[in-house]
Amino acid sequence: MKVSALALLAAVVGGQSAVSAFTVANHGAGVSQTAFAPRVLAPADESSTALAGRRRSKKGRTFGLGKANLNKSDSSSTRAKDISPEEVRALFSLWNNALATKDSRIVAKRYAKESILLPTVSDTPRTDYASIKDYFDSFLLKEPQGKILEGDIRIGNGWAQDAGIYEFTMGATGDVVKARYTYTYVYEDNQWKIAHHHSSVMPEGIDIAAPITEEEVKNLFHLWNDALDTLDSDAVAKRYAKSGVLLPTVSDVPRTDYDSIKDYFDAFLLK
Repeated sequence: MKVSALALLAAVVGGQSAVSAFTVANHGAGVSQTAFAPRVLAPADESSTALAGRRRSKKGRTFGLGKANLNKSDSSSTRAKDISPEEVRALFSLWNNALATKDSRIVAKRYAKESILLPTVSDTPRTDYASIKDYFDSFLLKEPQGKILEGDIRIGNGWAQDAGIYEFTMGATGDVVKARYTYTYVYEDNQWKIAHHHSSVMPEGIDIAAPITEEEVKNLFHLWNDALDTLDSDAVAKRYAKSGVLLPTVSDVPRTDYDSIKDYFDAFLLK
């Protein structure tokens, strides 16, 4: 038996290919055969946090739990620690406990240095410590305490996200508000902080004007007339919309805001 020179050269040149073979010459039968089977190189793991199995739940339990690799650079001085779905959910509790202190400084410190808050009861995005604190200066007067009703947790390389539906009870008034939420967390200064927080009232809970009947329109006059009977110009002026216009009977001056409408009825009610 001897090894073909041509086969040896092919094996050397194709050493990184999936198949390596030698031709073995059989002097008696002139038969050639493969001496080595194909070899497949397994790809290296891209992340120690590979995609986890999905789970579903409701009433405060997580569903859709998973981990994804975003190939985020590890150039930061503090590398993010692995975090479990239970630990992600516990980050909400830290934030909620900060609300309970009624100290807007403590709440604002739960947010990352570069973060954005799209709050429930403000049209203004908050993008730094001062503006986030300013929002909670007012919001905390309602004494809010929240609980997650259902949520979806995702975990990636250096980030985590919790999104779903939560509910707040306002201790100052007893009001209960249900809203949609998203928290995106990043690892900063050796702890997980909020980089993105979006909260919005459930759209199906927003009041939309219902059709009004002819009888109800007539009754609106009676409400206005009853306000006249009080002889209180403030009560009458409050029957007008914020952008309402009054073209009064005994004045040539149009009244276009609360103060001017009240001023008119200060004199008119004396009659």
